[in-house]
Amino acid sequence: MRLPSHPGACLPALLLCAAAWAGPPATYRNPLPVRLANGELAQNCADPAVLRDPRARAPTWYLYCTGDPVSKTERPLEAERGPWHFHMIAIYRSTDLIDWRYVGDAFAGRPAGLAAPASGLWAPEPEFLNGHYYLYFTVTDVADAHSPQAGCAKDSAIGVAVADNPAGPWVPAAAPVVPPRRAGPGCDFLWTFDPKVVEDGGRKWIYYGSYGGGVFVQPLRRNGFAVEGTSRKVGAAWRYEGAEVVKHDGWWYLFASTTDCCNGPLTGYAVYVGRARTPAGPFLDRLGQDMADSYAGGTPVLFQNGNRWVGVGHNTVFPDASGQWWTIYHGIDVGAPFFSAADKLTRRVALLDRIDWVDGWPVARGAPSDAPRPAPAAAPGTHPRALVAPAAPAEAARPLWSDTFDGAQLDARWTWRRAPADGTWSVGPGGLAWATQAADLHVGTNTAGVLQTALPDGDYRIEAQVRLDVPHACCAAPVQAGLVVMRDDDNYVKLVALAHGGLHQVEFAKEMAPVPAHYPRYGNTVVGTPGATTWLRLDVHRAGGDERYTAYSSRDGRTWVGGGTWVHRLGRDARLGLVAMGGAGQRAVFSRVAVSRLSQ
Repeated sequence: MRLPSHPGACLPALLLCAAAWAGPPATYRNPLPVRLANGELAQNCADPAVLRDPRARAPTWYLYCTGDPVSKTERPLEAERGPWHFHMIAIYRSTDLIDWRYVGDAFAGRPAGLAAPASGLWAPEPEFLNGHYYLYFTVTDVADAHSPQAGCAKDSAIGVAVADNPAGPWVPAAAPVVPPRRAGPGCDFLWTFDPKVVEDGGRKWIYYGSYGGGVFVQPLRRNGFAVEGTSRKVGAAWRYEGAEVVKHDGWWYLFASTTDCCNGPLTGYAVYVGRARTPAGPFLDRLGQDMADSYAGGTPVLFQNGNRWVGVGHNTVFPDASGQWWTIYHGIDVGAPFFSAADKLTRRVALLDRIDWVDGWPVARGAPSDAPRPAPAAAPGTHPRALVAPAAPAEAARPLWSDTFDGAQLDARWTWRRAPADGTWSVGPGGLAWATQAADLHVGTNTAGVLQTALPDGDYRIEAQVRLDVPHACCAAPVQAGLVVMRDDDNYVKLVALAHGGLHQVEFAKEMAPVPAHYPRYGNTVVGTPGATTWLRLDVHRAGGDERYTAYSSRDGRTWVGGGTWVHRLGRDARLGLVAMGGAGQRAVFSRVAVSRLSQ
């Protein structure tokens, strides 16, 4: 912005001059403009973390991104398939939380003696501790000197570096803060990823972990360089990673991400939250479910809503200069999902949305957003304009039909696609009882039986009540029961109660074919916590040839937890199907299926 040449220039045209001095933009739009030194927009900012510099005179923030390629122009030109240039934790600076400018990488190369030559440096976590700047980060493969098993490639750990400036130079500690943790013999290690550090009354805590083993919290020594005491699990294995923890109004909130972060346009990454009175947890969601339980709790905060953004997660949460809370997280544009599909490099850009605290819980209205929104406050004494999010139009669900399967035989509306063996299913007063099959609907495996019926035109709702009779510690295979809406075996959306490896969750998946070369065909996200009986709901809205499928689940049929939205094109001949599959030896019982028409 060009300023007036002298103070008197303001006097003849006060209003025009005030506009010239207005400061940061009043609005922004995702994705955030994160720019390299030459002005080029960075194409990746995965696992973003934000630090407000406590020593800066004017509000100044720093953004740290996971070690990734960020520009296609930085790839060697001599060969299209040549190696990508991986930035070693790119750092950007902003004075308004919108425009970010590159200031350098945390490291010129992998820290020698700490990280193995091919190690990734992921999930940076900046903190101001003990009068210095600390940068915690994941080392995906530590040097053999710090591993209990030499020669392993997945002995991950948490490293730390220290600086006197948020931009560095960063001096890495010689030893890990959290060393590799064994899961079994040989090179079998727990996933020691995604650090987060908090202070509570002078005591420091560090969170770490991921799907392989779960998310843990442990006391951190006063100097910030090593853990002490014992660890405690606060996030279920194979459910959560990317811990972000903040304190608000006397509660500690754990934000954690779930499912695959990096699956191109079929990424279903999402963020869930729980809260506790102490940093040690347990973290319970708003329905009282523990995020570390095998029936995994968690209240949804960020999830795809049917616009161009999918796979939203691994967030950072912070207040702006006025005290209004915000979250920056990465997301994937379905129109440009890959940095390189052939190299499995999903393009994850930085998105910003506002966090409001409603009845003690964080709410990100309309996120991920894809339209102009009021910008954060960049200076004390200012406030962001109020967010006016239009209320969703009220919809009425007019029942069309329902089936409780309590007759002597199936209703005539139902037909089998690959009928299961006689004696493996029955109908009667208890509903449709069905032995789960060692079969599936997944990419090239299309062997599962599907009980199908026609669906109405227009917008509609499907509800199913299903009991998946499995032990608490079930199952070696992904045993599941629920509903699908399918055009054929390779094009569908699926909403099921699922048990796998001792974890119980509600999975919401999409499969499609054909797809471009190197693209995935299957992706999933999750909804709420299943129960002994789980109620499933799928709302379907048609517009412009697309269908938007939005999932919900409930443990009692009254209190519903909303999840993400998949967009598909299954067409008007798509059929509703019921499935009980994934592994043999268990039982599913469908006690009710209903279809309603939706209208405003």
